[in-house]
Amino acid sequence: MTPPDVLVVGAGSAGCLVAEFLSRDSSRRVMVVEAGRGAVFESRLDRLPIDHPVRAAPIPERRGRPMVRGRGLGGSSAINGGYFLRGHRADYFSWPWPIDEVEAAFTEVERIMRVHRFSDAELGDVARATETWAGPQTGGEWPRVGVNRVRTNSVDGVRWTTANVLSVDRPNLLVRAETPVARLLVRAGRAIGIETGDGEAISAGEVVVCAGTTGTASLMAPIVGPMPLHEHAERIVRFTPRRALVSTALLQTVIHTSSGLEIRPYSDDFASFTSLAQTGVPIGVADMAGTQGAVADGVVDLGEPDADSAGRLEVGVETVVRMLGSEEFVDLVEPGSVRVDPTVGMSQHAWGTLPAGTAGTAGTAVDADGRVDGVRGLRVIDGSILPGPLSSGPHATILMLAALIASRWD
Repeated sequence: MTPPDVLVVGAGSAGCLVAEFLSRDSSRRVMVVEAGRGAVFESRLDRLPIDHPVRAAPIPERRGRPMVRGRGLGGSSAINGGYFLRGHRADYFSWPWPIDEVEAAFTEVERIMRVHRFSDAELGDVARATETWAGPQTGGEWPRVGVNRVRTNSVDGVRWTTANVLSVDRPNLLVRAETPVARLLVRAGRAIGIETGDGEAISAGEVVVCAGTTGTASLMAPIVGPMPLHEHAERIVRFTPRRALVSTALLQTVIHTSSGLEIRPYSDDFASFTSLAQTGVPIGVADMAGTQGAVADGVVDLGEPDADSAGRLEVGVETVVRMLGSEEFVDLVEPGSVRVDPTVGMSQHAWGTLPAGTAGTAGTAVDADGRVDGVRGLRVIDGSILPGPLSSGPHATILMLAALIASRWD
């Protein structure tokens, strides 16, 4: 087989979009290799398939905290909550991409990902009570401090994933599923291809690693060594509902605070969306500044909130407790049932192991086009390259960067 011009490692959230954008040029041969299955996985928003035996992959973490990433075509976009929020516009001002390119890429991605705002008629009980308590919405396409109605990538209640976007019939595009990658092949300072788990060598003109933050870290470790890692610490306040709740999607509205918290009023007990046992209806309080963890010697450590972060989280918890005790929630919350989880959880948002910046800048692993410093013909495009914190979850931004970088390929 003629070696592809571009070999994309990973057909997850970013990889599918990179491959679809690059293969729009019919003269460019694109191959995608994916460790999981190749079929489009369809699931409704009233289910959260993080417990799926095939499509959800648990990731070991040093402190034993749960980590789950998507596996197969579409990656985590096929099993996440269908939350698709940009960061705040100001989040991107210091990033190495012009804000007009960022905005244009968001517009294109939101079009092809079928992104729309949850309507008033779709709101569940918890989201409706939260918006009544917190006041009018403040954000549109760009979220802001205050109440932000969630935007979602779905069609008629079914997730629209990056696998749907990649499902195009092009003679210059080849997707090889169930093909795990063991290592990157580098010779004389240039990436020349990959070696699969079966020992097969696949050559390529250029290799783009889109294996997700933790998957990419395992492939990049022999090249760059230990890497930083960031997560969004999340404290959970729970309550027992007084009655059955209306909930068509996991998360439909959020509150962004001036201190950098995202308050997440989940629509119902996670048992309503998964096979997990009932634990109460959760309201999440996430510090979007991020923790400082690391990936070293193949071990993932998500870090812990520092003292400042812990203080912000405590204030957020107090706010949520007041909210649940308000008259807006009196019909939903069983009296005396509000409680706070004793441990701090994480948001399944690992990011920033290889932060993008200007080539040659100290501490920068990749440039603004995803090129890896010191290795020609190798790029990284996924959550690994986020260069700083966001006020919202990172999924929409990761897809935006995949589209932005692929659109200006040279």
